[in-house]
Amino acid sequence: MANAKKFSALVVGDDSTNRAINLKYLRRNGFETEIAQNGLEAVEFFRMGYKFDLVVMDMEMPIMDGFQATQEIRAMGVRSLMIGMSSTSSQVKIQEFVSAGLDHYYPKPMNMAKLVAIINLFN
Repeated sequence: MANAKKFSALVVGDDSTNRAINLKYLRRNGFETEIAQNGLEAVEFFRMGYKFDLVVMDMEMPIMDGFQATQEIRAMGVRSLMIGMSSTSSQVKIQEFVSAGLDHYYPKPMNMAKLVAIINLFN
C-alpha cells in the first residue's frame, strides 16, 4: 500500500558525491529533496520559510558546520527529523553533534540499510 503523503528532505553537505548518494536514495524512496552546500545555506532555507520533514546534515563543512547549523535551526523552533552524518571516528565530536540537536546519527556513507532505518522513523 502506497503512502499518500509525500515527504520532503533537505540534504546538507559540501561533498557533491555524498550529496548525490543521499539524493538518489531519498528520491528513489519518494522524498522531494533540496540541497544545501553548507550549514549557512541550510539555515537560510528555514529563514525563508521552507519546511522539511527530514534534514540530513553533514558535520564538517566550510562557512558553517553541522554543529552550528543544527543549533541555529533548532533555535528557530524547527522540529524536523534531523539526521547527522559524518566520517569522523571521534566519539567526542559525534556526541557534541548529537547534543547540538540531532535526532539520530549515522556514520557516512548513506546506504540502503541506513535509509530504511530513517524511512521507518516516518511510519
